[in-house]
Amino acid sequence: MEDETIDPRQRLAFSPVIAPLAMEFSELCKRILRDEPTTNYIQEMVNVHTHEEHFHWQWLLEDMEKMGIDYPMRFSDAVRFLWSDHTKVSRSMLPLFERYTRGSHPIIRLVAIEVSEVTANVFFRSTMSAALQLQEMTNTEFRYYGMRHNHIENTHTLHTPASMQIMKEIEVPEEIHQKILEFIDVAFEYFTDLINEFHAYIMTHSYQVPFARVYQSEQLLSSV
Repeated sequence: MEDETIDPRQRLAFSPVIAPLAMEFSELCKRILRDEPTTNYIQEMVNVHTHEEHFHWQWLLEDMEKMGIDYPMRFSDAVRFLWSDHTKVSRSMLPLFERYTRGSHPIIRLVAIEVSEVTANVFFRSTMSAALQLQEMTNTEFRYYGMRHNHIENTHTLHTPASMQIMKEIEVPEEIHQKILEFIDVAFEYFTDLINEFHAYIMTHSYQVPFARVYQSEQLLSSV
């Protein structure tokens, strides 16, 4: 990701693969993590974060269009790609996180957010170089992969000094402590698999024809 001798569009050629995750995270925020109204102060912190976070998928679509990989295609082809092996990990985030967070203690929902945030910070720092190169090439801002998203991730209400102090003082009930530790391990394993999925895609697909292999595989299947 930081090798500036590689075309920045190729370094971000996994963008179609991250799309299911971006959309699912929006759904996770709106349908699973958010619980309004609430009198629980931890849940209120979660609610505020979900309102700050759920629209970021729009920036991804903008960046893909600016990179020139927003190709028109038949609806059936789009469905084939979104449910192909290329996005197997990306599209599995919602059911995985929902298993641990639906109807759960607000602390577990807060942990789900923090695991996602710390991973996002590492990820968007790694995409920064490519985004800045693209901004110089196109004279336009890349909000998802560039400075805007990275800045937002580091200035959420959850990350203000007051919120951080509140989180430090949270006492975790013993009955959910082990479940939280299990979820943290599962979540980080998921994000590791996700990055491997991105890497596999950019190693086998050109940003110039990002869906070519999907079409080829479908043609082979249809000929059987």
